[in-house]
Amino acid sequence: MQKEHFRQFQTIFKAGDKAGKVYLLVNGSVGIFLPDNDTKDPNFFIKENEIFGEMGVIDDTLRMADARAMEECELVSLGRDEFEKMLQESNIFIRAVIGVLSERLRQIQKPKTS
Repeated sequence: MQKEHFRQFQTIFKAGDKAGKVYLLVNGSVGIFLPDNDTKDPNFFIKENEIFGEMGVIDDTLRMADARAMEECELVSLGRDEFEKMLQESNIFIRAVIGVLSERLRQIQKPKTS
């Protein structure tokens, strides 16, 4: 685990980036911007003590959105390898539930084709 600091409006990650870390917001606020959002207003806010960036780390996919510090922020990050090690040490049912939830969320967020 590692402490990281970000300035106001600094990008934490961008949609399409490789997901190498999951984050815990210690203080400040983070905005999540979906790819079709060209405004200064985030689609979602991450508040203190919330985790974000987990989807790409769980299923080793690219980031689906941009994350930006909406004010000065302190984060704790956990690298993918560290996360995988913790996951492998957990109960098999916990691992299965995490995998299923991640896949279901990805399916919900996929654009519908007609």
